[in-house]
Amino acid sequence: KHLGPRPLRQHDPRVEAFGQGSMASVNGTYTLTEEEKDILVQNEAFDQGTKVAQIFSGIFFSGVAAWLTVSNGTKLAFVQRAALEKRLTVCCFLNTYVAFFSAFFNFFQLTAVDDAVLPTAGNFTLDLARPIEWVMTCPLMQLSLVLMGGAKLPEYRRYLMPSFSATILFLGTVGAFFGGDLVAIKIVAFTIAQLLFFAMVYFNRMQVMEYSSGEEGLLQGDSEFRKATLLLIATWSPFPIWYILSPEGLGLIDNVLIVQLGWAFLNIVAKFSFIFYIQRIKDMYCNRLKTKRELQPDKKHGAGHRAGSTSPPGEMDFAAVAAPGLISAAEYERQEAEKKKAQLSAVVVETMTFLGMAQHTERFNTLLERSNMNSIYDVEALDQEQCQAMTLPWELVSALQRRLKVWKLEMVDDAEVGLDKGEEYWIKKGMDMPDMDPMDGNQQAMHQYMMPGMVQMSYEQTEEQNAKLAEIEGLLRQKLQSEEVVIQESR
Repeated sequence: KHLGPRPLRQHDPRVEAFGQGSMASVNGTYTLTEEEKDILVQNEAFDQGTKVAQIFSGIFFSGVAAWLTVSNGTKLAFVQRAALEKRLTVCCFLNTYVAFFSAFFNFFQLTAVDDAVLPTAGNFTLDLARPIEWVMTCPLMQLSLVLMGGAKLPEYRRYLMPSFSATILFLGTVGAFFGGDLVAIKIVAFTIAQLLFFAMVYFNRMQVMEYSSGEEGLLQGDSEFRKATLLLIATWSPFPIWYILSPEGLGLIDNVLIVQLGWAFLNIVAKFSFIFYIQRIKDMYCNRLKTKRELQPDKKHGAGHRAGSTSPPGEMDFAAVAAPGLISAAEYERQEAEKKKAQLSAVVVETMTFLGMAQHTERFNTLLERSNMNSIYDVEALDQEQCQAMTLPWELVSALQRRLKVWKLEMVDDAEVGLDKGEEYWIKKGMDMPDMDPMDGNQQAMHQYMMPGMVQMSYEQTEEQNAKLAEIEGLLRQKLQSEEVVIQESR
């Protein structure tokens, strides 16, 4: 039989007596023989070897997993500058790692490998896998907030915010292991960790202000980023309090069951609420993005298809790609008006859905259109008196204005705004170009706006070139159709 000591959840002095060669029994003292001592030494060596092998394997495979994740994933610097849809997707992937690590280390706590006896009066046994789990997961949660904030946040926050949480957890573990004899060590470690926690909360507040361009703070605002930040701070705040009450701190609560249930409850609430809320933000954003894209006017027909072309609708006509100077002022104004009206309609649909009045969306849109409210900027400028003068429902308009603030924070992407500004600049520049008709003799003015690699052609040469391109296109289509017929006949 196995004569070695079984691992106990609580420190038992009988184990030391058993290892020294004697153990108190009911009838007296039992002395081990030399053979039993050899078996005991072998069992202890076997147990130590098994632990070393398991720890080594765990560290090795964890390193390989981290290397594969970094090598095959997108660089975080690019993710932070990407579109919000991409950033939210990466945040959900990080939360997947949080859930995986939490599950693994919670199952690992069932073993005795991670048991460590704290130097306290009660000889409390700490599951070392618990602080390791928090060090592996809590920095990822702070990193998710930084990536969600995007390019508006400084890049150094990707390192600073996770470092805050990892350092706080490290100091808490140090205080638990080395503050048994000297309570001063425990108090100093806890004080430094608490100061770092306050600094972390301060930077979280700064991130909310940077994300909203100063319009929001911890105590005001309606954006999802602010709510996610508040949720993380609120669910992390009880941990220092429970740490002080538990045997890892001052030991005011020494009931093992209550202590373990308390840690489990706080851990589950903090991670589940954050993970599900980030997933909800991503799902809601995708739905908004779908609504926005459905309501936007189709640009493909106007930009890549010309009248009289033989290309089917929806396919790119390379002879008809729009260029600066080829769009009229009236057409540009019409496209801008349609775009602004589509943005306003998307916000109206979302607002009326949140209010439980989706069936009245069309009626509200009609009222806004008849009141010449054709853009989100027109609606933002309304007040109660103006709504009464135009017989607009102020309750719906005020709700729409509040929703517009959130929409401008979450649905307006910096990259997309940059593209829109670039397109607007070149279109307006093209509209301001002088008449490029060669019949007017303005060849020098037209040459001024030509880009490198472009060849100046007359009107007749351009028409001839377009005719040749259309002829080549028709011949290619006839050839492809004839080849398809030959293939079908051969089958």
